[in-house]
Amino acid sequence: MSYRIMVAIVLCCHYLSAFSALGMPLFLPIMLQELNAPLQSGWVGLLFILPTLMTAIAARYWGRFADTYGRKTSLLRAELGLTVGFLICGFSQSLWQLVIGLSVQGLFGGTMAASNAYLATSITDKNALKQVLNFTQFSARLALITAPIGLGFLVHHYEVLSLYRVLAILPLLALLLSFSLKKDVIAAGNIGTTANTTELPKASTRTKTNNINSNTAKSDKKKTQHSVQAITGTAFFANPYLFISVLQFFLAFCMVATFPYFLPFAKIFGLSTSQIGQLYAMPHVMYLICQLLYGRISQRLPAMSLSLGFTVLASAVLLHLTDYLLLIWLARMLFGVGMFMCYQSLHAQMADTNQSKHSGKIFSRYDALAKWGGVLAGLSVTLFVPIFGLLSPFVLSAMMAVIAIITIKIYQEKYSSIV
Repeated sequence: MSYRIMVAIVLCCHYLSAFSALGMPLFLPIMLQELNAPLQSGWVGLLFILPTLMTAIAARYWGRFADTYGRKTSLLRAELGLTVGFLICGFSQSLWQLVIGLSVQGLFGGTMAASNAYLATSITDKNALKQVLNFTQFSARLALITAPIGLGFLVHHYEVLSLYRVLAILPLLALLLSFSLKKDVIAAGNIGTTANTTELPKASTRTKTNNINSNTAKSDKKKTQHSVQAITGTAFFANPYLFISVLQFFLAFCMVATFPYFLPFAKIFGLSTSQIGQLYAMPHVMYLICQLLYGRISQRLPAMSLSLGFTVLASAVLLHLTDYLLLIWLARMLFGVGMFMCYQSLHAQMADTNQSKHSGKIFSRYDALAKWGGVLAGLSVTLFVPIFGLLSPFVLSAMMAVIAIITIKIYQEKYSSIV
């Protein structure tokens, strides 16, 4: 199988899996109405983060599973898990059955991490991997555009929960397509190993016959250095992989905080469900446009600034506080530009720190921190919206963006990496 065909199949399967998983949560308020559940009890925010929470909990185990039994096997597992979860949601007759379906979707899903792990194992060139990681985000954003708009039209004619039954066909089709992928090679040393993407240089010995006292002294010195790093926090900043993952956490929080209550927020402007779907999808439209334009002129531009990306995000979410619909549209477009800048920088650094033999653990943990960011964002807005209103998620998102910028500045002062 050629490189292009392999990448095309993985991206197509990821889009099919992401369509329902990313598009349906927007309509959770309508699902609760169909199940006669109270809308003001916080269930919207809790159900929104439930699949994300389950994915974050299961991520480390599925990462080990991928490195032990193969990334293709893990990808098939994720697609099958989504299919079963969608079917349970589609046949739900009560709120608790919906909870079970969303939990299964999260526990056994995780197609983003599984897809990235498979690609990272199959692609050794860093530049090519960076581009492909950008395209997995591209397929996710494409799903976030097409799903809310398409489903927004369908909810006028069908029950939202019944749509899950039909949408289960998509991850099932992805499962069938993924069988055609080449099985990845599992290194013999993968089982039982630890996935450290970046190791600090170890002290070299001049001879193989160092005496015991010398080894003991070096060991004590190394322990002392690690103790100092643990106290001062330099160990965190010295590990680019961990630092990138934490910034992914911040980015996920900034985005997800604005999602759960976007439907009731947009209704304030008197928009229809389909119009709300279009407004909801606008940042992802901008992401795709930026991706297509950047691919043609990237050679002439400097590396994307992660700090500037978070600045644009903070400005965009604060612009949502206006009462003018035209400015809301502008805010949604700026939000997409900020997302694009952040992801471009994160993917470039992720490609530089990747170790293909541990790609399952690396990308599952990278994705897990994004999920935990989404979980914390969902819990935060669930608590704050009933008290402070529908504008509070945008304020929380801006605050997290500022924290991310401060973290980046601290990193820049200690290390010369481009962020």
